[in-house]
Order: sequence, then C-alpha cells, then structure tokens
Amino acid sequence: MEYKYQFKTELLQVHKPNLRDMVQTKSDDEYELKHGLALVLPADADEVVLTAARDFADYLFTSMGISAMLSHAESDHCVKLVLNQDIGDAAGYMGYRVTVTEIGVTVEGYDPRGLAQGLYYLEDAMTLRKAPFLKYQTVAKKARFRFRITHSPIGMFEFPDAVLSLIAHYGMDTIDVWIKDGYTSHRGDFLDLRLLSERAAKYGIDLALMLYADHSMHPDDEGAQAFYDKLYGDLLAACPKAKYITFCGEATHFKSRDPHVNPVPYAENYDDNIPSGKPTGGWWPCEDYPRLLSMIQRAIQKHSDHTELIVSTYNWGWAPEADRVKLIEALPAGVWIMPTWNMFHQFRVGDTVQDMVDYSLCFEGPGDYFVSEAEAAARTNGVKLSTNAQCSGRTWDFGVAPYEPMPGRWIKQYEGMIAAGEQWALNGIYENIHYGFYPSFIMDIEKHAFFTNGKPLTAFLDEILVRDYGKDAAAAKQACALFDEAITHYVPTNEDQYGAFRIGPAYPFWLEDTFKLPEGGRKPDKVRTMFGNAIYNPTYTTEIAGRNSVAGVRLYEEIKQNEQMADLLLQGIAILNACDDPNRNLQKLCNLAQFLYRTTLTVIHVKRHYVLKQRFNIAETREQAAAILDEVEALLLEERDNVLATIPLVQFDSRIGWEPSMEYATDEEALNWKLKQLDFELNTTLPTFRRSNDLIDQFM
Repeated sequence: MEYKYQFKTELLQVHKPNLRDMVQTKSDDEYELKHGLALVLPADADEVVLTAARDFADYLFTSMGISAMLSHAESDHCVKLVLNQDIGDAAGYMGYRVTVTEIGVTVEGYDPRGLAQGLYYLEDAMTLRKAPFLKYQTVAKKARFRFRITHSPIGMFEFPDAVLSLIAHYGMDTIDVWIKDGYTSHRGDFLDLRLLSERAAKYGIDLALMLYADHSMHPDDEGAQAFYDKLYGDLLAACPKAKYITFCGEATHFKSRDPHVNPVPYAENYDDNIPSGKPTGGWWPCEDYPRLLSMIQRAIQKHSDHTELIVSTYNWGWAPEADRVKLIEALPAGVWIMPTWNMFHQFRVGDTVQDMVDYSLCFEGPGDYFVSEAEAAARTNGVKLSTNAQCSGRTWDFGVAPYEPMPGRWIKQYEGMIAAGEQWALNGIYENIHYGFYPSFIMDIEKHAFFTNGKPLTAFLDEILVRDYGKDAAAAKQACALFDEAITHYVPTNEDQYGAFRIGPAYPFWLEDTFKLPEGGRKPDKVRTMFGNAIYNPTYTTEIAGRNSVAGVRLYEEIKQNEQMADLLLQGIAILNACDDPNRNLQKLCNLAQFLYRTTLTVIHVKRHYVLKQRFNIAETREQAAAILDEVEALLLEERDNVLATIPLVQFDSRIGWEPSMEYATDEEALNWKLKQLDFELNTTLPTFRRSNDLIDQFM
C-alpha cells in the first residue's frame, strides 16, 4: 500500500539504485566500466555538457556501484566526450556517435545536447544489460524532430531539477507553461519564468509559453501593432529565453470580423439568451487571423531573435478544409502550424459514425484533418509543420491512469509520425497537455523511435519487456497484445471523456438532476487545482454535434464496444495473474490493467443507467416503472461492487487516480465518497421513487 503522492518520490529519483546484476559477467566483445573511471570533458564544455557528465557519474555510482570523476585529462580508463559535427549520418540536431573499443569509450556530440543524449544512451544500454558492460561497436543517432514539448509529470507547471533531468533523459527538449502574463500561470500561481528557463537550459531544455490573454485589439484598428508589441514585449522581458510562443484560438478571445463568427467571447455567444448559431473567433479559421499573426510575429521579432511562433489549429479542426487551408496559405513565413494528429477523424463503428473528439489511442492516425493541413504546409513556402500528438504513453482515453499499456498501438502511431516526417516534413511534437507523462516502457519505445538508426520497434519492445518483467516477459507480451486489441474498441466521445472515462469508478450515479447540488453533484474539491472537479460532467448527458451519429443510435453500439474492450482487458489480466512470483513491475502492470478494466465497467454502467433513466421517465404503467427501478437497483449494487474492487488498486499504486490538473480524483477517499453517494441513491432516492410509484394504492 502506497501513501498519497508516493509516486512522486519514486519518479524524482531519476537513477534507480542497484540495477546491476552481480551474476552477470563480461563477454569477450564488451568493454567494462570500472571504479576510478574518468569522464574526460572538452576544455570548453558548457553547462549542458557539465550537467550531463555529472548526471552520468551519478548514474554509475547509484545504479551500477561504480565511482567516476570528471576530468580534462585523458587516462587509460575513460569515457571521452568530444564536440564534433563530422559524425556521418548522425550529424544534426541532438546527434551523437558512441564508439566503444577495447581501450575505452568515446562519445561525440554534434551539439551539447547530442553529447548529453550520447551519455543517456550509455545509461540505457547498461540498464538493459543490467551491468556496466558495453558492446564493442559504433552507434550513431540524431533526433528525428526539432522539438518535443512536454508538461510536468508531477504537477501543473512544476519543474524541479529532477523533473528536468527526467525529461532530458527521455529525449524531450521543451517544457510548456500556460500563462496569463509574464509572471502568472494559468492556474494563478506566481512563476519566475526567467529562472525556470535558465534552470531548464542546463539540461538542454527550451521553454514554450502558451499565453492566455485577451487579444482585444483587431489588427485593422489604429494602434494595434503597438498593442501587440507591448503584450508580447512584456512577456519576453519577463522571459527573454523563451524559445516558442504558442497561439491558441480558445486562449485569445479574439473578436474576429470574419462573417462566419460572432465577434464576442465564447461565454457571451448568445443573443437574448439564444445561441447565436455561429462559432466565436477562437473556434474558426478566421480570414483576419493571418494579419493578426503577422502582427504578433513582428512583435516577437522586435524583442527576440530566437523566439518562434507556433499556431495551434485544433480549435477549428472540424471546419471545412478549404477555409483551414486558406488560412495556412496566408500565414507569414517562419510560423509553425500545429494540427492535432488524429482528432476530428470520423470513422464507422457498426452501423454508426463516430468522431475523434479528443486524443485517443483507438485510432493510430494520422487523421484526415492533420493530413489536409500537412499537405497545405508542405506546399506553402516558409510554414513549418508540427503536431499535437499526445504520444508519451497518455491520451484522454483514461484520465487518471498513468499510461496506456498498449505497445503495439503506440508503435503504429510512432511509425506513422516518422513517415509524416519523411512525407510532409513533420518536425515538431507536442507530446502531452496538462496531464503530462509518466515513465513507462512505452516512453522507452517512444524515445527509441524518435531517434534515428534504431532497431525495429517490435524487436526493441521484446528487449524492454525482458528488462522490466524478466521471466514473465512472454506473458507480459501476450497480455499487452490483448490490451492492444482492447483499445481498438474504445469509442472517444465527449460524454465519456468528460465523464466516467476521465475519473473512472469515482464517477457518481444520480437519478435526479444535480445542478442544485453544491459543486454540481461532484466530489468536493479540497486541493487548489487548475481544473479540479470542474473538468468533468457529473451526470451523463448526450451531445449532438453533427459529426457523429445521434446518441440514441450510437449509445447501444458504444456499450457493445465497451463490453468487448472489458472482455479483452480481462483476458490479459488473467494471463498476468497466472504468473508465479511476479516482480514489482509485473504487479504494477497487472494492477494498472485492472484499473482500466474497472473504469470500463463504470462507463458501461453509466450508459446503462442513462438508458434506464430515460425509460423510467416515459414509463406508461406502474408495473413498467417498478421493473425499471428494480433494474436500477441491481445496476447500482453492481457498480458498488466495482468501486469496492477498485479501492485496493489505488492503494497499491499512488499514481492511479491522480492527474495534474485535477489532483486526486479517484483515490481511496474519492471512492469512499462514491460509495456514500451510491448508498444515498439506494437508501433514499430509490425508496422515494418507489413511494411515488405506489401512491395510487392509497386511493384504491
């Protein structure tokens, strides 16, 4: 049983202790790193190289039990670090070449970040080998993408040095912060962005900023350029090292004059309390965006010679292709566009049509929307292509699970992204939003995929499974293959991703409307968060957006698909449970899979509960109403058992049930609250409904 937040303590220990297997012996074709090893640095080593070298010495001591020292003098037993841009096909951003011979190890870096990645590669190789033995060979790699942006894995905009180190070890090179101004985070906390950027720079990490501020001045208004010069100038004065600034439609409240939109903020998009019928400026590829973005780019360039502008297009990914492409073709040179990888892709499920409303692993991508904008960027001079891909082991499929253990699906997505780099010059990845990432074997596969000259991903997966699960690697692989199939039956809907799939078995079941209840019928927030319980809907409410089949048609197909997913998850769990004496890693994998299964059951129960509520509301006879209430009671009791079975799962792994923007939404406390809520329904609401249904007996 873990205490709350215990996962953070483990996560912040970047180098795990005692990884060396003392039974292992060196082969004839291997070089052994021994006590007294010298790490020979270039005389002009910068802070990135120094930080990485100190990190490597700590890894050797902590994980392999070997002492090492930093030096500028070569010796007989050393790892030599060299900056060298003549390293063959590894010449490029974050490129490195590692040469291991009988007399020592040389790590050449195309740039300081490449040198750091070369040392991280040595760490990975020794961890995989479980010994400080390196095979005689030359390995040369470089990053496939110019940036990989991440949020923090331990809390909103929290980046202690250990987290920065962890990010760098996974090959990610940019951290993202959502801000209201140069000193205030989107959550409302004070931020010293200048200090954060300086600390991150030591690890070879850039800083990206998404500005949530009113862009109230239209570019055609007098004084507009001066307005944006100040808005972005103030931001860059607070953080002069910012590498990227992201423009996101929903964050700007832009009062566009495009005739397709209503020129008001999103929350005011009504006329006499009737929806206007038009989107607001943040949700449409407005014809005046290019002028605004040109003005913003000029403002940035007046204050910085290295800060680049990224334009997120996901808010209007649903809009007609012609309008979106017209916007891209009018963008100023040097701007990055960032369409999402698989959102807005429509697909058939049974006799229904579904829509990728938000990030999901059920479809590996790329989606039609991404392809259309990638093709537009490829033929538009000076516009650079990136994507919001949500690929670091997490999506919105399960909001409070640490990662999705479906390696085959991730491999397909990674291979698709690599192909997009070759076909359309995809060169930047926004890997996760507010939910961050979590270290897992999926992250190891991703890192391997996103550097060149790696072995096939399926072969690398086999090695990683042996590393993590030992004698049970074959069982883990078999179970994960079932999990891969299971996620193809996931149906991404707003109803579920903002409902039971977001928080799992802590999701409440109400027979009556909850808008009159404090906090809408959700478990009360007790911790200051960015979104807290406001980011999920406390009752299942169907949505018709015109991009998927109407709810009454698709609801039953969704239940069928969820049931198939639950069955496949259960089959995989059975394989893992059959392993004798599983190690801690396998126990955690099985525990995670069980949580995914329990969450899926809750989703199924929520949908059935909704159907029963609708039937009850139109019951024609007392007998029909009574029978439906009996079904509701049986369903609530079934869900109660599901919640009880979930409690040991969150006790075992403190990361399950937590998410940075919500904090603990499904810990033991939340599950006990759910039990209390179910008991109220069983002991108060149902008896009240039954009394109403039986009133006529008093008038017989």
